Amino acid sequence: MTSAATELRVVIGDAPAAVLLVNLAAGEVVHANDVAQQLAPGTSLPLRIDAWSEAAGLRDPGGEVLSETEHPLSRLLRSEPVPGQAVTAQRRSEMGAEREPLWVVGVPMTGAPGMDEFALVVFLAVHEQEATAAVEALAQREATLRDRAVLATGLSFTVADARDPHLPLVWVNQAFTTTTGYGFDEAVGRNCRFLQGPGTDPESVARVREALQAGEGIVTTLLNYTRDGLAFWNQVIITPILDAEGQVTHFVGVQSDVSGRVEADRERDRALAVADAARREAEQAQARLALLAEATEVLSGQLDEAEARARMLRLLAPALADTAMIFHCDATGSVVDHQARHRDPALSDTAQQYAAQVREQVPPTGLVRSLLDGAPYRLVADTGALAGTGEDFGYLIEPGQGDGVGASLRMASALVIALPGRHHVRDVLVLARAPERPAFTEDDALLGLDLGRRSGLILENLRLYASKERIARTLQSSLLSAVPELPWLEVDARYLPGAGDAEVGGDFLDFFQHDDHSIGVAVGDVEGHDIHAAAAMGQLKGLFRATALTHRLLPAAVLEQVDQLLQLPGSAEPVRTDADHESRRLASTLFLHLEPPTPRPPTPYSQREELQSGRTGDWPSRAAAGGPGSAPATQAAWTLTLSSAGHLPPLVRLPDGQLTFLDPPHARGPLLGVGGDSRRRHDATFALPAGSVLLLYTDGLIERSGETLDAGMDRLLEVVSRAPDRLEGFVDHVLRELIPTDRPLSQSGLDDTVVVALCLREREQSPPDLTAPDGQ
Repeated sequence: MTSAATELRVVIGDAPAAVLLVNLAAGEVVHANDVAQQLAPGTSLPLRIDAWSEAAGLRDPGGEVLSETEHPLSRLLRSEPVPGQAVTAQRRSEMGAEREPLWVVGVPMTGAPGMDEFALVVFLAVHEQEATAAVEALAQREATLRDRAVLATGLSFTVADARDPHLPLVWVNQAFTTTTGYGFDEAVGRNCRFLQGPGTDPESVARVREALQAGEGIVTTLLNYTRDGLAFWNQVIITPILDAEGQVTHFVGVQSDVSGRVEADRERDRALAVADAARREAEQAQARLALLAEATEVLSGQLDEAEARARMLRLLAPALADTAMIFHCDATGSVVDHQARHRDPALSDTAQQYAAQVREQVPPTGLVRSLLDGAPYRLVADTGALAGTGEDFGYLIEPGQGDGVGASLRMASALVIALPGRHHVRDVLVLARAPERPAFTEDDALLGLDLGRRSGLILENLRLYASKERIARTLQSSLLSAVPELPWLEVDARYLPGAGDAEVGGDFLDFFQHDDHSIGVAVGDVEGHDIHAAAAMGQLKGLFRATALTHRLLPAAVLEQVDQLLQLPGSAEPVRTDADHESRRLASTLFLHLEPPTPRPPTPYSQREELQSGRTGDWPSRAAAGGPGSAPATQAAWTLTLSSAGHLPPLVRLPDGQLTFLDPPHARGPLLGVGGDSRRRHDATFALPAGSVLLLYTDGLIERSGETLDAGMDRLLEVVSRAPDRLEGFVDHVLRELIPTDRPLSQSGLDDTVVVALCLREREQSPPDLTAPDGQ
């Protein structure tokens, strides 16, 4: 059989006990503490013990009224102890609500001076459901087992004389002696402070003393010591006993050794502390990861290096610091740019001024060397310690001391972090905190170190991108031809790169002006859309320009000559298409020659059979309405000669509104660079009336993934049919409809795009002499 204490599992807890003082001779309750009065409210003392039990509604575990059973408290009237009895109370009190299980103990105060005729009755709460079941089970067993059970609870009872200022003990029970080792004669006559020792909490003792001096009860737990010097945790419930006049005559103490519970509580608290520390550490780790992720996202979402730095500072102040500054250096360590921010927007300008002041005081060794000296970070927990030290590092903080511009920043601790690139440190981050914020720690430094490594690489990539972009723009601007300005020809040319990271590609256009006032136009598309395609395009343009301007050939002959030149060894090499393979790049090209108009009689459109071939459309009612597209009474005609090397046909909008693609079969030829083709190329010639608009383009304008080329050409016809009159608005409309800026690249394609629109005007004056020194 397990011990009675284990079976009983009675937990006293911090709930106060209900204490009665019973006059055994009279069989009356002569005193009840506050909790006992709550159990039997409205009763006046003295009162027969049976009457008080009925007023409290006490019942046995079976639910029978206690007064109708063999009353266990009646044994007190025979000066017999009640070692333990399970009861329930029906009244709501501090001990519980409704019918709360209680454990009642009755102890005659035999041997107490002047109190031999009295007994203590104490009601204790049973807090655990299992304990309640154990109490009920034990209550049904023989008295011997119950005696063992109550002794096993370790409940000690003491009575102190409140009329004596020293509050000496006048009575203790046997359990007190068993628990403390002090016998009856050793304890009686002494203040119970003899149980205290070196580990007893003085504040808890002081609270007990104040309660007793005020004549009030108290519940507390003290570290006491046995006669042998062993420490134990003693839970003490002290209740004042009042006489008929309401004066405190005694203090009754109910004590129990709760060392096991205290140690269990301590172990629980230690476990909770460990869990809480682990939770805080996990939360801090999560916060650090969130900060790193957000900083990476902020930096990666920008293409402008300065804006990326500014956004990072807005994140770090206030997330990690009160003041955040970043200095960008050149290869010598000199600061070439700086930015600063404060968590208080009103102080951001001050922070910027302070950063500028620091920049001016950088020593000759450079900012990176003076602040970090090769270390990845530097932590200054107390910036005040740097003032006046003469260290190179001190200039970072000294400008903020005294009445300087940085005094209002109140930088109490600082953290300097390198933002390394692949080979060098070009950016340095400086974080500072005000005195009311915890100083930077090594954990903060490690977080900053991780942040610095990520940020440094991203910023270096942005610098490389900006450098590549500048080179690409320079290359592109050098390869794109200037649009000619002629009084009888209006031109609008646009280039849209498909490879956004390079801003260049293989599409090209070129204009060739001859001294007879005719003009050549070349539009082409070199295979690929990257910087390598742009290099190949530059070679091809050079061949076109040299051929067209030197030999004065018509389009078909120019294409044949260029194609022959491309077949020569090394003419288009090396152009690398991948890491392991070199090959000449193919190119589609449309070359046309335009001769200015000469006055001639009007020719009905229906007689130009060649214009009626191919896909056509209508420009709604412009000619019929007599608008800008109407054919003049005296019509001037431009002569257009073209030849195509696998390129898309041009689209012409005639003054009467007719739309047609100029795509004669005999003028089609293979791509440039195919090689081994002995077929001759051919020209096609058209007479276009003044007022016509000619649209040249590359496939990036109309091609869509998953569509046929015919679908793209039909879409182009429909878009041009709704285009406005003015040439600038014409091109804007076409680009807006076919390549809107908000369309994802997966829909608009990744190919480069060239669009050239030419409005063929009627020449009303003699053309300028292009051989004159002033040009046109």
